[in-house]
Amino acid sequence: MKFVLSLLLLRAVAALAAPAFSPEAAAKKFDAGDYLGAAAAYREGLSADPGNPDLHYNLGNCFFKAGRLGPAIVEYQRAFDALPRDSDIRHNLDFALKRAGEDLTPAGVPPILFAAFHWLGARELAGLHWLSCWAALLLAGAWLIKDAWRPALGAWCAGALALWLCGGGWWLARTGFEPESRGVVLKPAAEIRSGPGESFSVSFTVPEGRRVQILSASGDWVEIGLPKEGAKGWMRSDAVEEI
Repeated sequence: MKFVLSLLLLRAVAALAAPAFSPEAAAKKFDAGDYLGAAAAYREGLSADPGNPDLHYNLGNCFFKAGRLGPAIVEYQRAFDALPRDSDIRHNLDFALKRAGEDLTPAGVPPILFAAFHWLGARELAGLHWLSCWAALLLAGAWLIKDAWRPALGAWCAGALALWLCGGGWWLARTGFEPESRGVVLKPAAEIRSGPGESFSVSFTVPEGRRVQILSASGDWVEIGLPKEGAKGWMRSDAVEEI
């Protein structure tokens, strides 16, 4: 018991002694050209707040300035998934993707339609779906309980149901269009082989920063797909980072 209490006390002291993340210090390192030092600072901030789109965006800027296109696109994509309506995040992600031979807006899709479809993040859509779901169910329950409430609650029930259907349909459409497991190539001219191993022949190469669909895994190898080209193959797992 004393050992456990001592261990907890040591951890508490270590946590208090650890330097807190400072956005100002990270920004100073970035402005001074210490991009990898700033990246380390933003990573420290993300360890405490992993879903923060601003930290992912700033980390992406650090990697991009340091010439690491793949990690930059990883962080820009994470920021975009959380806050897709932010114009700076969208612009930088699109700019970085063009360096990798890809566009943020798929070919044939009007940019304004793509922006509208991605106005809300995936978590925001899920939240809208479940909140409107519960609102519709609670209002419908109240409508069923007492006849006197029905005239006042009818329009509210219809509105909540319409919002539920809209939010749920939007959420399902987004999850249907986006691959279940995505990744970004981290290495320049990453080799894609016909099977999971060095003994298999190289089928083609993929530039750093390309977004891919992760299909399966086998040991130190993952099978990836390129929806744009309709191609797939195997690459080492350390050459791709899952988003």
